[in-house]
Amino acid sequence: MEKVEQLFEELTKNNPLNVLSEFIAPHLIGEEWKDIRKAILLMMATQNDGRQRMRLHTLLWGKSGTGKTELLLALQEIFGGIIVNAEHTSKVGLVGDARGEYINPGLLASYNGNLLLLDELDKMNGKDMNGLLQAMEEGHYTIVKGKHRETFEAEVRVVATANNINKITKPLLDRFDFIFEVKTMPREERAKGVKTIVENFFGNGEKKGIRVLRAYLDWIKDFEPMIEEGDIPVVVEMLKKYILLTKTAIDEVSYRNLELSILRIAYAMAKLEKSNIKPRHIEEAIVFKDRMLKKLVGVVDGRGY
Repeated sequence: MEKVEQLFEELTKNNPLNVLSEFIAPHLIGEEWKDIRKAILLMMATQNDGRQRMRLHTLLWGKSGTGKTELLLALQEIFGGIIVNAEHTSKVGLVGDARGEYINPGLLASYNGNLLLLDELDKMNGKDMNGLLQAMEEGHYTIVKGKHRETFEAEVRVVATANNINKITKPLLDRFDFIFEVKTMPREERAKGVKTIVENFFGNGEKKGIRVLRAYLDWIKDFEPMIEEGDIPVVVEMLKKYILLTKTAIDEVSYRNLELSILRIAYAMAKLEKSNIKPRHIEEAIVFKDRMLKKLVGVVDGRGY
């Protein structure tokens, strides 16, 4: 056990975000998957915190056959996530309702404390989208109908997929810290990835990597990064400078999805290193978030992205 801890201590000094993220669905080939893997790892780094404001959520969108559902299946295997088809939940009621003297909480309350893997989010009905929005933001949702009112715990971290991002309400989109478009790869890139696909299909390397990843996340789970008081003014100036000088179109991006998201990402980066939050974590989080926003600008029709 002591030897394992020594190895993990060494890893904290050698960019665990880059190293460990490669163990997540390595069979999915393409440049965009590098940032997607990092986003997932940052999500999972804070899974056991129990602090609502630190939760991160990820959305993948693009046409069918690009690997989105493959990622959900991989996350189900690695982290025990619960896969739910959003279209089907709408038929049975994700957030339930109030009828007569009783309140039916729906399915969402049963997912409390879990990684929720939502396939085809764009096919979910408006009522369920609103309930999901509450759960992602607050860790619970409330059903109100007439004199009936009841709140249900639903502390979830969400990885969702969609074909058409414009069918998702703007408030719900705003709850996703990471939004990635997944595209079909050109033939040349597919050919380069064949070796990785074959090795992971037949070999044991992926399973060994998953064991290391799980053990590492278990090792850091009780650590809560802090920030030194003297670093707070530095962080404030970094965020102000970014907001004023970036050429990315951020004017319609809410503070929840920009400033607070950057702070959540920096917190997760620090936790992954089992380190307190430093200005460099803020800088890395700004770069990561800005890179994603640059790709997203103009994609969502007339809704601020």
